[in-house]
Amino acid sequence: MENKKKVLFFLWSFSLGGGAEKILSTIVSNLDSEKYQIDILEMEHFDKGYEAVPKGVNILKPYKKKSYGRVLDSILWRLRIYFPTLVRNWLIKDEYDIEVSFTIMNPAFPFSKRKEVKKIAWIHGSIEAFLKEEQAHYRNNHFEQLSHVDKIIAISKKTRESIETVYPMFQNKIQTIYNGYDFSTLFEKSAEIAPVTLEKNSICVIGRLEELKGTDRVLEVFKELQTDINDVHLYYIGSGEQENFLKEEVERLQLQDKVHFLGYQKNPYSILKQAKLLLSLSKQEGFSGAVVEAVTLGIPFVSTNVGGALELSNDGQFGEVIETNQEAIDSLKKYITGERKISENYSEFIQQFTIEKQLQQIEELFQSSKEERS
Repeated sequence: MENKKKVLFFLWSFSLGGGAEKILSTIVSNLDSEKYQIDILEMEHFDKGYEAVPKGVNILKPYKKKSYGRVLDSILWRLRIYFPTLVRNWLIKDEYDIEVSFTIMNPAFPFSKRKEVKKIAWIHGSIEAFLKEEQAHYRNNHFEQLSHVDKIIAISKKTRESIETVYPMFQNKIQTIYNGYDFSTLFEKSAEIAPVTLEKNSICVIGRLEELKGTDRVLEVFKELQTDINDVHLYYIGSGEQENFLKEEVERLQLQDKVHFLGYQKNPYSILKQAKLLLSLSKQEGFSGAVVEAVTLGIPFVSTNVGGALELSNDGQFGEVIETNQEAIDSLKKYITGERKISENYSEFIQQFTIEKQLQQIEELFQSSKEERS
């Protein structure tokens, strides 16, 4: 098909095992290959392996790899900052019909300067923090990028509100598109034999082990929970910069028999479906894939008020949104003791987040004219 639209998705990494990578994988795996020729460019390659993509979707050579030495890494970082056009010309040909920046903060790559190119900024987290003085550089970088785009995609109500707060001048460009999920594949993977059997009354935490994800706060809450409920276990599914610190804390608190580190799991669903509930104390999420996955499997959640949490809670039917550690502890106790359970209509509720609904909106976005998007 000669008139395929050429699409470039660019993001910081497609090999870090994060939620944005999984969402992008689902999108490109379901877009019509007869209509679109898709390339993916990651700026930095990590060691988790690429998310699955179908034949015909090209993953371009990354700008740099995590394995590079400090000197080379520093040089490449500065080149990207001071000579972005040079870096762009080095990595890609300027031949795309649609370019999509798939990130949260600090745009990874400049858009084409050609006016006929559709330019889309897909923002995966709430950005209220940009208003802080110490994040002025992020705010300015994003302002420069957003001033050139045709559409700004927000993936939750919270994300949209944060964009409108930081950049009220771009309100007319914003469109909300919820992440879409391939539930049939999720169910298939959840039915596979799990690498571990969870203990009774298990709490799962899924995601990178880092400060932004609140994984240290999880341990604080779990320690306090032990005062009231001793027969409970905590499972970290993921890896990251806080892993060694958390393991040391577990030893110091003498919780080795209660806290378990399972590392990064390509298929966490067969583990998650065994859990009593999911706990997420993240400081920032665009739309928590782990929470969606939990509700899909009939597992309730306790979460901070990050993107998507209120929508997915649905007034407490499928999980609870908390602010303080004590609120988290009280909610956990209710679910563990059986005082509170997930509503039985979770299967019906979660269908509003299907990949089919997301793809319909993306198709309209990609096929719309310049005038319609202005």
